Amino acid sequence: MPPFPNPPLPFLSNLLVFFFSLCSTNQGIDTAVPVLLVDGYNVCGHWMKLKKHFMKGRLDIARQKLIDELVTFSMLREVKVVAVFDAMMSGLPTHKESFAGVDIIFSAESSADTWIEKEVSALKEDGCPKVWVVTSDRCQQEAAHGAGAFVWSCKALVTEIKASNKEVEKMLQEQRSTSFQGRLLKHNLDSEVVDALKNLRQKLSENELK
Repeated sequence: MPPFPNPPLPFLSNLLVFFFSLCSTNQGIDTAVPVLLVDGYNVCGHWMKLKKHFMKGRLDIARQKLIDELVTFSMLREVKVVAVFDAMMSGLPTHKESFAGVDIIFSAESSADTWIEKEVSALKEDGCPKVWVVTSDRCQQEAAHGAGAFVWSCKALVTEIKASNKEVEKMLQEQRSTSFQGRLLKHNLDSEVVDALKNLRQKLSENELK
């Protein structure tokens, strides 16, 4: 599975910041925003929680659940996500939508595979250094790779999404725990003890930075 750049996680409230490691290239750290092109229905057919809706013809539900996950992933990893759906499957005309920063393409004049292949070429011609394609279709994977894109299987994307969500939940739990402990101290300890503990915590933090 090709490496995916891990930019800083944005603020989660005004108190929580989490940093992913940065992806290094031969030229050092590349700050260009990577683009993730997702074959939407291909992912819906491989992710179990979406597949149950997809297989029953509830395409709108499967699409929205996937888009919700992609919105969160896009914000956490600071990557431009484009989800492409075969419009012919849902009876929709060719058009583009945007939902919370994620571009949604409904392609009726060509398949999602063809649209993605053309977009990879266009992005590379425009100088985009990092383009990822998400699909488990072997032919599309080979075409995307041949055009210069990195390739992820649907399983790889799902794994990354779940890992990102777990990291966020862990940090939120730690933040809630810290806040709860702080409330206990304020209620059960006198001000001198609270101040002493604060000073100790500050000194420990300073030592860790040395």
